[in-house]
Amino acid sequence: MGLQFTQIALSMKVDVPMESLERHLAASPVVVGDEMARQVVAYERQNHLGYFPAVDFFIQHGGIETDLLDALQNITWVVTNLVRNEIRIKLRPVFSKLRFESIQTLAYTMPTVRPGDNNVMDKLAQHYSATSVKVSVLATLIQKFADSEAAQNMAKSLCYRWLEPAFAQFEVTSSTVMS
Repeated sequence: MGLQFTQIALSMKVDVPMESLERHLAASPVVVGDEMARQVVAYERQNHLGYFPAVDFFIQHGGIETDLLDALQNITWVVTNLVRNEIRIKLRPVFSKLRFESIQTLAYTMPTVRPGDNNVMDKLAQHYSATSVKVSVLATLIQKFADSEAAQNMAKSLCYRWLEPAFAQFEVTSSTVMS
């Protein structure tokens, strides 16, 4: 009788607490988010786009100050490394193997805010603050489960138990048994 390995793909969304970021960053994510929102709204109004583009659009086409984009990139680098380290440290004792598939700040995704929405500036500033991160990992448990639903529930439970206290917000958005 050999060991039973169960591999589970997990996707999570985490928000890094501001207290953690203040120790590591020269520029405040809130200030950068506010200024990004102001410049993105001005660009949308000037060009009548009808939507707010993702950051990559501004990197390729201009419209946002390069110093501001550099500050966002620096914040993103610090935030993603903090998230990666925290997840690795907290989940390493729980799972026999942990492999990061992807890690991305939501600031680089297209905002879900539209120009006609209420509180456009606040919502965009929150989006561009780069404190929210989407993480995908492959985790392996040395345990046999009756079915895949039990394995998924166990993996989710372990993630909530070990990671929720470490972040301002934490959510497991999906889990799938791979083997």
